[in-house]
Amino acid sequence: MKKMKKIFALLIAMVMVLGMSTAVFAAGTGSITITPPEGTESGTTNTYKIYKVFDADGDGDAISYKLVSGKTTAPAGFTVDAGGNVTYTGTSTTGELTADDISAIASYVAGDEPVATVTSTGTADAVASNLPNGYYYITTSTGTVVTINSTNPDVEVDDKNVVPPVTKVIDGVSTGSFDTAGKNAIAQVGTTVSYTATVTVEKGQHNYVFHDTMGTGLTYNNDAAVTGIEAAQYTIKETPDDGDTLTISFVDGIAEGTVITIKYSATVNSEALTVDYANNTASVSYGDGNGSSSVPVDPKVYTAGISAVKYDGNNTEATDDDKALAGAGFKLKNSEGKYYKLDNGVVTWVDKDAADEHVSDAEGKVAEFTGLGSGTYTLEETTVPSGYNQSADVEFTIDTAKADPTEADLHKTADVFNNKGSVLPSTGGIGTTIFYVIGAILVIGAGVVLVTRRRMNVQ
Repeated sequence: MKKMKKIFALLIAMVMVLGMSTAVFAAGTGSITITPPEGTESGTTNTYKIYKVFDADGDGDAISYKLVSGKTTAPAGFTVDAGGNVTYTGTSTTGELTADDISAIASYVAGDEPVATVTSTGTADAVASNLPNGYYYITTSTGTVVTINSTNPDVEVDDKNVVPPVTKVIDGVSTGSFDTAGKNAIAQVGTTVSYTATVTVEKGQHNYVFHDTMGTGLTYNNDAAVTGIEAAQYTIKETPDDGDTLTISFVDGIAEGTVITIKYSATVNSEALTVDYANNTASVSYGDGNGSSSVPVDPKVYTAGISAVKYDGNNTEATDDDKALAGAGFKLKNSEGKYYKLDNGVVTWVDKDAADEHVSDAEGKVAEFTGLGSGTYTLEETTVPSGYNQSADVEFTIDTAKADPTEADLHKTADVFNNKGSVLPSTGGIGTTIFYVIGAILVIGAGVVLVTRRRMNVQ
């Protein structure tokens, strides 16, 4: 009896080690309930395969293990006596299975069919019911085997393999700005956005693959650089996986806790002008068949714009009855004194004479100067409708990126008014009339004086 209790105690200790299975030994049948790893995404599935290593029989105080039907030998580290009883004879002195013991058991069941296969979705448990008493080895698609407690017929176990955390931030914009958390940027079309992604190697690392998908508005610059691990531990695929812009695979066996850093960049292309924002999503798939995935991260790149609406400014007291004014031309100047030009979908800054001019239409609307990064800009009226005075310049500021920029943050507009020119003062008809009147008075006066003198001489 003492010998059996020692065997029992040793086997219970053995199955508490990472990467091992358990014995379920109470009378009748039992169940195993498996809780998926922390951080599992809602739509992710984890598949668990349960293998029976030994039969078991016990009453709670004593237990015996025997080979399952069809097996004639035990795995390395275990022996079978003349009565068919299985005992542990491995090298462990700590009550925990060694790595060699675990490998031996994995090889022992490798050719067997699992007695049960169960799947969890998201954070929901996976449950295997009606399992006969036994010593079980459980594998998972997330990575390595699962450690469970075997002191009861109905056992609950946590899959301690951890979903690899992935981060990705914007850490540079050649023309524009990004928010302090690196989640969003405002960038000019034609310029470069730089990214830093990290992958942390966690318990149960298996078949890690980094995926990055760049959406409309971004062009990958094919410049990924990986640090934190040896060159032999990763491969940047020349042909990315379906749907990927960038795919990097990693070998198994990288030390737990290792932080892998990936730096790369993209150019904001002309398609960014037609979308609300350009984004690219990064994640890591893992496990058998890479069927599981980390939570995706997707920093966004916005472009900004400036426009105006032109009015005739007839009513200087109120603007509600001002009429739209067509034919007014505008150019946009940046803080460096250069002017906007959109050339083959790329924003450039040129001398004023070579710049694009946007002219107000029949509704007074001035087409937006698109694809801008953050900064200070000046809208100048360069073509003034006939009969109107030139309007004052209008200054715009596109703020540095916010965590969640609004439409008003990104697309600035202003009402611009042209007043009709007033008629300047002139001599006109009234000035000439005065000269004629004065001349007539002088002539008449001279005549009166002449007549009066003649009469006086006659007398």
